[in-house]
This record gives sequence, structure tokens and C-alpha cells, in this order.
Amino acid sequence: MTDSRLLTMKRRDVFLSVAAATASATALSMQSAEGKEIVRTLAARGHDGIYARLPTLALESKGDFYAGQYVWRAAHLEYAAEQRALELLKAKGIDPKSDMSWAEAVALLESDPLIAMTCRTRSSQQKLKYQLLQKAYHERADEFLAEMERADKMGPGSLELNPRMFLPEYTTHEIHSMPGGYVGDAFAGHMYHSGTDWGAYVDYNSQDGAHMAMAKAAQIPKDGKVRRILEIGTSIGQLATSMKRRFPDAEVWGIDVGGPMVRYAHMKAADMGVAVNFAQRLAEDTKFPANHFDLVVSNLLFHEVSEQGAKNIIKEVARILRPGGVFSPTDMNTPPQTVKAKYTLWYNYRWNHEDWYADWHSVDFAGEMRASGLKTTNSQNGRDRFSPQVIGLKA
Repeated sequence: MTDSRLLTMKRRDVFLSVAAATASATALSMQSAEGKEIVRTLAARGHDGIYARLPTLALESKGDFYAGQYVWRAAHLEYAAEQRALELLKAKGIDPKSDMSWAEAVALLESDPLIAMTCRTRSSQQKLKYQLLQKAYHERADEFLAEMERADKMGPGSLELNPRMFLPEYTTHEIHSMPGGYVGDAFAGHMYHSGTDWGAYVDYNSQDGAHMAMAKAAQIPKDGKVRRILEIGTSIGQLATSMKRRFPDAEVWGIDVGGPMVRYAHMKAADMGVAVNFAQRLAEDTKFPANHFDLVVSNLLFHEVSEQGAKNIIKEVARILRPGGVFSPTDMNTPPQTVKAKYTLWYNYRWNHEDWYADWHSVDFAGEMRASGLKTTNSQNGRDRFSPQVIGLKA
């Protein structure tokens, strides 16, 4: 861990204390003209659909640039790199789908400037956008911390923070090159939300459309009873709130190791008027009773945990599901099918802080589910990375 990482993570406790002090200087019962208590006091620029707009037009405009850059890279530059890889492999008489190691794929492709530029564009875009976001929120840290402090005790829904909880080493990495990762910066939730909107979710998840589709497609118990739902690795709660919107009468929880993530998730849900309970807890040690949940869901969790972490999480899910309950995760490990895909995965692992990609591809998820007492079935909705491929059913 670098000195800068240590400083970033230590700042978390400082920020929490600053927030408490600053909140005392803020009107804790601010109300709108209609008498409704205001959740997002800094949302002076209004809302874009269900979400408060970014704090400044300049930040929003720069975000549009990064989103456009992402689309250009994903739609055009990646295609050109794929074609170049095919040309290089053809010249060497190598099948593009050859069974080889990541190291062999890297040796074949890493010296090509177009392929290298494509991958560097991806990692640079990640780093630059997060640097921009971190700077923007830290420059007005007192205001944004006070806003979260106000929202902590507001409803609907509840918030549980455990700032002194033990953090397994694998959870402290700066996944996606986000400064401080999910646990080490007070504005992790803010950065994650905009960062994903300007990246993987751009043109895909407007107004939580992708998460609403996941919620709609989620398989439910055969007896039709959905009283309690849990999302593990909830990050900023987009799937948890979508599940609550589908099942308004259910008790819905979202847990994440990142305290800053669930703080932001709670504030966002309260702003939307969606009653979800968020808690800072480990997915492998949820603290819930056995046989408690009808449905457990996750989205893009498992490529961000270690191999042992993934196995422990699956065991915990099997424990807390009630008989007849369903485990519906996305992010199962579809092995890369081409030499170019192996090279790209390696590059993201090495340079884009996807630190658990290798572990991810080492886990037999269906096998681990069965070993934990879950029956597995293939999902009919598993068409892309945002849909489950394997469903776990508790007998």
C-alpha cells in the first residue's frame, strides 16, 4: 500500500468527524416551500429524472466529454484493435481462439502500438475522470459531508455505519483506479456514481434502466413469497432500490464493505423516496439470521473480490437464504474466448486495478454453489454481463 493510499484511508475518520462538526452549523430541519424536508441541500441545480444533478455545469460538461470518449473507445477504437490482433495472429498462423495462457497472449500482442493505445486510452480515461471527481468533491468537502450527515438519520429507509469494522485486505484495493477504492475516501459513492455513468453504464443505464431490467428479470421463489430481499455488494444501491420498486411491500436491504458507498446509497434512496435499509457489512459475514431472505441478488460483485472471498460469500448466501429462496448473481466468470480478450483482461488487471480478475477466473461458481447446498440452474436471462448466468436455489 502506498503512502498516498494510507493518507487517503486515514482521512476517512477525519471526514466523519468534520461532517459531524459541520452539520451543527447546517439547518438540520431544512424544508422546501411545500413543507417537505429537503434531503439533498446542495441540489441547487435541480434533478435529472430520479437523480440530483451534479453540483456544477462545468463538472457535468466534463463528464459528457469523458462519456463520449468512453463510447468512442468502446465502439471504434476497440474494433480497430480487434482487427489488428486478427491480422497479427493470422500473419503468425495462430488461431484467434487458441487455448493459451494470459502470458502467451501478452507476449504476442503487447508490442503493437494500436492495441497498446486502445488499452492505455481505457486506463487513462478511468484515472483522469476519477481525479476530476475527487478534486471537485474535496474542494467543497465540508458542504458535501454536511449534506450526507443530514441525510444519515433521514428516511425512508435506514443507515447503519460501522467505521471501525475489520476490512479484509482484498477490500482495500483501488478497484477501477478509483482513489481510495470503495472504503478509503469519504466521497467514494459520489465518485462511483458519476464514474460509472461516464463509463460502463453510459448509454446503458439511464435512470437506472439496466438495474430496473435486472430487478424485473430476477427469478423469485416458486411459492411466490418475496418478503425479504438482500443485495450484497450494493455499492450505491441502484439494484437494491430497483428491487424495492418492483417489490414495494418487501423489506429490502443493501450491504457493502464501503461505508462511504452505503452513506451515499442511503442519501440517494432517501432523495428518491425509496425505503431501503443500507448497512456497512461484509458479504461473507452479513450478521443476518439463518434462513432469513427469500431472495439474494448481486451485480458485478465477484470480479472485485478474492477467490477465497468469493467462496466465503457463496457459503454465507446459502446460510441466510430460506428454504426455497433464490440467489440471483450477475458477474459469473465467462472465460475469455480469444487471444485478444485474454490480453485485454490482463491489461485491465495490471494497469486498470482490476486486481481480482485472475482469482475471478479461478472460481467454479456453480460448483461452489452446489458445495454450499444450493441447487443450480442456468438463467434464461443470462444474455450479457448484467444478467445472471447461473441461479442458486435452496432446497
